[in-house]
Amino acid sequence: MTRRLAKVALGAGLLCLPLLPNNLHAEVTPEQFNLLMIASKKDGGKDFATLVELLIAANPEDEAEIREVAMQIMPEPAPEPEPAPPPPLVSDDSIFSDSTAERVSNAFLPGWEKEVELTGVFTTGNTDQKSFGAATKFFREADPFQQTITTYFDFNTSDGVTNKRRYGVAFKNDYSVSDISYVSGFASFEGDSFGAFNKRFTLNAGYGVRVFDNDSYKWNVEAGPAVLITKPAAVDDYETDITAYVSSLFSWNINERSDFENETKVYVGNKIVIENKSDYTLQISGALSSKLSFDVIYNRDAPIGRKKTDTITRVGILYDF
Repeated sequence: MTRRLAKVALGAGLLCLPLLPNNLHAEVTPEQFNLLMIASKKDGGKDFATLVELLIAANPEDEAEIREVAMQIMPEPAPEPEPAPPPPLVSDDSIFSDSTAERVSNAFLPGWEKEVELTGVFTTGNTDQKSFGAATKFFREADPFQQTITTYFDFNTSDGVTNKRRYGVAFKNDYSVSDISYVSGFASFEGDSFGAFNKRFTLNAGYGVRVFDNDSYKWNVEAGPAVLITKPAAVDDYETDITAYVSSLFSWNINERSDFENETKVYVGNKIVIENKSDYTLQISGALSSKLSFDVIYNRDAPIGRKKTDTITRVGILYDF
């Protein structure tokens, strides 16, 4: 019986040998082990490594045992806090915030998308110059109609002399015939005291095709007859010319903050007129964007003493609501 009990005790002891590495703290003093446990839990264990080095410096002969125990109870590293998001450029209660812009839109011409653009340049010194520009755009889509109203005004003086005064208003109405085609009507009035004409009415009707129409690109092409009623100079009478026109309207949604648009119109007949307008907008925050525009206008039949080509560059602020 005694021999059998001895064998059982020896077998139990052998079975317990694999457990010894997990209990190495028995080779470390209770005070040392208690300090390691406290340091591993306090303040996320930020002082744990320092305590381990201090214990080893005080007990260099127990370095292996101390490091082994430390590895077993080492605290998990605390996750790094995520950086706080930057504060918005426009606060929620600002007139330029999306929420305020939506309230303004619902109060004024609900159902229309609206844009207001402002530009201004003021210089003093060797040259005294004042330049001001404003433009608006109103767009509504109510199947099968798409309607657009635009206005603009440009004014400039240099050393007290006015050398630019342009203004205009236009209305465009599209009626969808199918998913890819539509008929269009357009009417506009323009005045230009220092340009290739003094005043002009433009009327045209056409047929359009939507070449592209997706989330990134839109490209419409139109063609049809047009009537230009032009007053070349302030002292002249109006002249009426029947022409043909073709136009291209392209827009590109570059990303969620920026867009590019280009519109080209060509009138061919007794008068030849070419207009190309490009716009690039970059959202600053909320309903506020910056806008860069470049226009090229060619009038073959400009009066003597007036240039046939005008270019207009604008850098301004756009409010979209």
